[in-house]
Amino acid sequence: MASIVYPHLDFAQEQSRTESGVQIRDLIFYNNRSLDFLQEIYDSYDCKQIVMELKNVQEVKQEHILQLNRYLKEQFGKFGIIITRKPAPQKVIKNTIDLWSAHRKCIIILDDNDIKSMVQVFDSKQRFPIEIIKKKYIEFTRACPS
Repeated sequence: MASIVYPHLDFAQEQSRTESGVQIRDLIFYNNRSLDFLQEIYDSYDCKQIVMELKNVQEVKQEHILQLNRYLKEQFGKFGIIITRKPAPQKVIKNTIDLWSAHRKCIIILDDNDIKSMVQVFDSKQRFPIEIIKKKYIEFTRACPS
C-alpha cells in the first residue's frame, strides 16, 4: 500500500500504537495535500494524516467502523479508510453515512476489487492509484444527505 499511494501519501507507519499501547492503528500516512482530493479532505475533515484499518474478515461490521471512528481525533482528522476483503454490507455503509451525518466524519471502505484496480492503475501508469480512493470518496459523498 505504501508504494501504491506514494508520493501522494507518505511516511507510512505500520502497527502504530497509542502511548498506552492499548490501541493499534494498522497504517497511518501523512497527507501532503499534493492533489485536489487530498486538499479537499484536509479542508473538509482536518485530515492531517490518514488512518487505514486492514480487516481480513468475512464481513466488515459496525464494530470495525466504531474502532476506526475512535482513532479519528484531532491529531489525524476525521477521515479514515477501512480495507477489507469483500464489499461492505449495506447496513455498514449506512452506518458510515450516519456517522457523517452526526459527526461529519468520513470513513470509506475499500475491498479487494478496489485494491486490484489500484494495482492495475499503478502498473499501467495511466492514472494515480490514489484516484481509486478519490472515486470511493466521491461515491460516499454522493450517498450522504445534502
